[in-house]
Amino acid sequence: MSDDDGPGERALRQVLEAQDDARDQVAFRNSAEGRLRVIAVVSQFWPLIGGAENQARRLATELVRQGLELEVWTARLDRRWPRFEVLDGVTVRRLGSAWSLWGRLRRLARYSFLLSLLVRLLGHRRRYDLVHVHQVLDAAAVAALAGRLARRPVIARVSSTGSTSDLVVSGRGLGITRFLARRLLTRIVAVNAQAAAECRSWGYRAERIVCIPNGVTVSPVSPSRGHDQEPEVLYVGGLRREKHVDLILEAWRAANCPGRLTIVGDGPEGERLRRLATAADPRVRFLGQVPDARSFFERSDIFVLASDAEGMSNALLEAMASGCACLATWVGGNTDALGPECDEPPLGGFAQGAAGLLVRVGDVPGLAAALSALASSWELRRSLGEAARRRCLARFRVEQVAGAYRLLYGTLVADGSAPRDPGLEPPTSGRAQDRLPR
Repeated sequence: MSDDDGPGERALRQVLEAQDDARDQVAFRNSAEGRLRVIAVVSQFWPLIGGAENQARRLATELVRQGLELEVWTARLDRRWPRFEVLDGVTVRRLGSAWSLWGRLRRLARYSFLLSLLVRLLGHRRRYDLVHVHQVLDAAAVAALAGRLARRPVIARVSSTGSTSDLVVSGRGLGITRFLARRLLTRIVAVNAQAAAECRSWGYRAERIVCIPNGVTVSPVSPSRGHDQEPEVLYVGGLRREKHVDLILEAWRAANCPGRLTIVGDGPEGERLRRLATAADPRVRFLGQVPDARSFFERSDIFVLASDAEGMSNALLEAMASGCACLATWVGGNTDALGPECDEPPLGGFAQGAAGLLVRVGDVPGLAAALSALASSWELRRSLGEAARRRCLARFRVEQVAGAYRLLYGTLVADGSAPRDPGLEPPTSGRAQDRLPR
């Protein structure tokens, strides 16, 4: 028995089904009027906080503002979450059953979501023109299969690269998810040059790959920062192994910078990192997960990111939009955002891109050298912060990104691009990052 049993849940389901019938009629009228109807699928969504969740919410909000009819379909992973709500003007529908009372059976919520997604996409095909899936994981394979049967275009966005790439994760086990996605997706969206190269290496033809970066909201006024105070250094993100926050702590100690290091976020490495930091430096503070980190970006002078793999970090984009001087590793979208035109950083040192400093993955001396350079020079912080903000305004505003997606949606729907022949190439060998477009 799941938490969906009982007269209360059955009555709610009947109400929602009646609402669905009414929405079907509205969707039919919108279709006749030529208004584009999109279903955005993301496996996890608010109130969970993470890169994919934040990007999906930000993009959906902007697309609705620009006139699209869009719903977010996501998994109901907690019985306390409503099945239906409106957030920032966006309709959010949570599918499947929450198994929160059943310990190990909680994982069944994921399979319940996937089954509900398949059934709903097929049963409500009149309500949408296109499906956009965030992350090329299980939900992308299910949506692509439904799109083939319903003759609707389905696109999916690769959210990460390198060891944490969707294309790597989806190939685990029997690799069915990666196989179905590659066979049936209409388009795959790469958020950076490395992601595009990895898509090619896994068999997607160039004409099926579309490059659209993540987007960020850029406030009209840049926060002011004083030059007569000790710098505030910030990290925002998950406390997971691939984020290498331990290396940030090592570099912070080695640099012996003035100021304070603030770490916002949580994860499986949290307890170990707190013990490591508390014993080493009282100027390091951990604030845990926060619902909105914008105020921390606005108050900070330096943002640091030491990941060994990234798609296009939302935290990095937010730091750039806030005018922080940014320091990040030479991987994935970090390079696209801060300095694709510069050479690879030297071991033990750093490279200065157009909008920030870059260091090699795992290079603690390089991180320390870059932190020291930024902490000791207000002028360097100011110039890099201004350059980062200008780069965001020119390339990464969410309004621009939403416009690029609207153009893609409209082109696929106008062409009648149901996923007929995805145009496959056999996977190539070698490292995708060695074959980046020049």
